[in-house]
Amino acid sequence: MAKWTKRNNPHTWGRKKGGSVAKTRSAQIIRYTAPRQVAPIVIRTRAAPTKHHKKHRHHGGGAALTQQRLISLALGGAVFGFIEKSFGAQLPTLPVVGRAGTITLAAYYFSKGKSGGILRDVATAGAVLAGYQIGSTGKISGDEVLGSIVPQVSGVAAQV
Repeated sequence: MAKWTKRNNPHTWGRKKGGSVAKTRSAQIIRYTAPRQVAPIVIRTRAAPTKHHKKHRHHGGGAALTQQRLISLALGGAVFGFIEKSFGAQLPTLPVVGRAGTITLAAYYFSKGKSGGILRDVATAGAVLAGYQIGSTGKISGDEVLGSIVPQVSGVAAQV
């Protein structure tokens, strides 16, 4: 067997050269920090973007002729007849439009605003009656002040 030397002795391979035979011990310092308190997990989602709706303008619907509207117009015609019968002689008669047109214009101007109601129906019925009188006889009742209708109207009435 061969003689053990420094080089071929496996027991000496791990030692440092020129050092002492005794092992030096060094204590490792391990830093330990206390665990932090767990914070709650907050999940934030983005709010959905607001929808911008296009503002549509509302157009006035046509005046549908319902049963309630018919009854209102009939009641307006009855009130128109009552006014003409009761106060017809006392009301001033305007030229061209006659007594029926005068009552119609008065009801029309009084029906402006929020509280139109029955006066609006009286004005509508009066306009219908005045148009009927022009179409059928060629003159409006209460027009005797002038004696005859103005030439522009009588020309149209003569064609009917």
